[in-house]
Amino acid sequence: MVKKVVPEKDLKTFTKTNELNLFFENTLKDAVDFIERNQLYDVALWKNFVDIFRVQDDGRGDWYVTWRSEFWGKMMRGGSMVTRYTGNEEIYEILENSVRDILSAEDEFGRISGYRPREQFNFWDLWGRKYVLLGLMYFMEISKDDELNEQIIASMCRQADYIIARIGADKLDIRRCAKHWEGLNSCSILEPIVRLYRLTGNKKYFEFAEYIISTGFILSDNLIELAYNNVSPHDFPVVKAYEMMSCFEGLLQFYYITGIDKYKTALINFGKNIINTEFSIIGCSGCTHELFDHTAIKQTQIGYRGIVQETCVTVTWMKFASQLLELTGVSDYADRIEQSFYNAYLGAFNTNRIIHNDKQKKADLNTFSTVLPFDSYSPLVASTRGRATGGYNVLENNSYYGCCACIGSAGAGVIPEIALLNKKNGIVINYYEKGHINSVTPNGSALKLNIDTAYPYNGTVKFSLELEQSEEFEICFRIPSWCDGANVTYKGQTQAVDAGYANLKAIWNNADEITLELPMKVKRILPPEGAVNRDVFAAYTYGPLVLAADKRVTDPDAVLEVVCDDNGFVDAKVVDCPEIKEVHICFEVPLKSGKTARLIDYASAGKTWDDASRLAAWIRIK
Repeated sequence: MVKKVVPEKDLKTFTKTNELNLFFENTLKDAVDFIERNQLYDVALWKNFVDIFRVQDDGRGDWYVTWRSEFWGKMMRGGSMVTRYTGNEEIYEILENSVRDILSAEDEFGRISGYRPREQFNFWDLWGRKYVLLGLMYFMEISKDDELNEQIIASMCRQADYIIARIGADKLDIRRCAKHWEGLNSCSILEPIVRLYRLTGNKKYFEFAEYIISTGFILSDNLIELAYNNVSPHDFPVVKAYEMMSCFEGLLQFYYITGIDKYKTALINFGKNIINTEFSIIGCSGCTHELFDHTAIKQTQIGYRGIVQETCVTVTWMKFASQLLELTGVSDYADRIEQSFYNAYLGAFNTNRIIHNDKQKKADLNTFSTVLPFDSYSPLVASTRGRATGGYNVLENNSYYGCCACIGSAGAGVIPEIALLNKKNGIVINYYEKGHINSVTPNGSALKLNIDTAYPYNGTVKFSLELEQSEEFEICFRIPSWCDGANVTYKGQTQAVDAGYANLKAIWNNADEITLELPMKVKRILPPEGAVNRDVFAAYTYGPLVLAADKRVTDPDAVLEVVCDDNGFVDAKVVDCPEIKEVHICFEVPLKSGKTARLIDYASAGKTWDDASRLAAWIRIK
């Protein structure tokens, strides 16, 4: 018997509202414009992704096993998130047409799979089917066509029913439906199965979700039990970061159906341990390939030549953290999303539209040029961007694409979802950039927040309220953990506020103004206790921004003994950086030698994708 303990909204500390319209003018706008222009408008790309399901060649033997069937759903999820924010009608039409196209690719068995039936339930088949289901579900959240929604649900049920008829207790073990990561990737189908139960109320989907959870996600142990017992992810038997977070996203959705406290504890422990042990200075995880590997202490390692800090991990973390923010109301999750967004995520944008020429040679195909919108990996110690294409796969038209390119748009989509959240008797503001937010008060009256700021390049944030009528409620402003000495001015008074949420309860009137002062100074950050080469490196931050040495202005391999005061603050000044057209902010910092060096925001560094802009976030101090 399926039993919901309490309504989902009562299991969350913060909730979203459907009555929300936002617009931000600076960093987010630039990101969204880039994504639309370089990805979402590409009708041919959408068609290429659907053709994967018509050809069904992804399992032609071990020499040619692919995960291309993840591409469509991954990009549809992100595209739907972005379009929910922008309301772009042209993009919406492209998404809808692609949804209709993929529905027409359903085979005679009710499957939408990149694998033929004789090769199915192997390698990345269930992983790809998961993404088809998620792409359709996220599109439904913005869909304007009820008839199309009915077709989508019917198709998703056929897809899920085919799977359930063949996988489960006393059937094929879902953990053996992949040859990687002990089935972790296959078990991540939990999330759309739970969502399908919520859409249909059909008990068999709930029971299949229970079955997946009973497996513990891998063959050799139970990851849910390990998380519940507060074991750190890098000590799990399987440590693939992206797939693991995807499984826990599904567990969170299941918690909202059942209210089982054990799952909530496991989720919170898992999230906290990622922050405490697996989080780098730029806001990603994994310094050994794409794995949880105790990133906090390995992020300053020297000599490792493999890939690090995968963009798929960055975006999946941002999505998962946004859900934990709703669940717990803990501001640290919003802080970490901001850290990821302004550094690892924006740094991955291929703003100079560089082509991976190495991949063209490797493919040994006729000459083609594919400009991927995102880099797949982000350096920490001195290295270059653009070192590899994550999830590289050739498409049917001899172009290619990658997993990180497909997931990138969802990162921008996360920010509008957390910018304003609701709480009991109030609203919560998490994101500060110039723009406006239209929402409603706790009593349902129209509310508009106008925001004037140069954040994240300046710490002054001014709000003006537009209200239909005066009303008493609480406005909670996020005070970032990096900020010391913050204060807020409203109703003619100024008060100091600590990191966390500043909860301002008042009778708010039309035209009321609120000013946040979040002091920003360049500050030296030393690696955490136990980090390798802890005495060799330091990082420098400015508010939420990590600063980097870029070879175009400062040698990232050089030793920079920056002058700091006893608290680690640097007497830096903002200067021009004519050598780098895309730079957002550049600081001149004093050195103990009496000379100076220039550091730029990490997101702008390395954008030539070659040695000319070799960069470092962790900078040598000896």
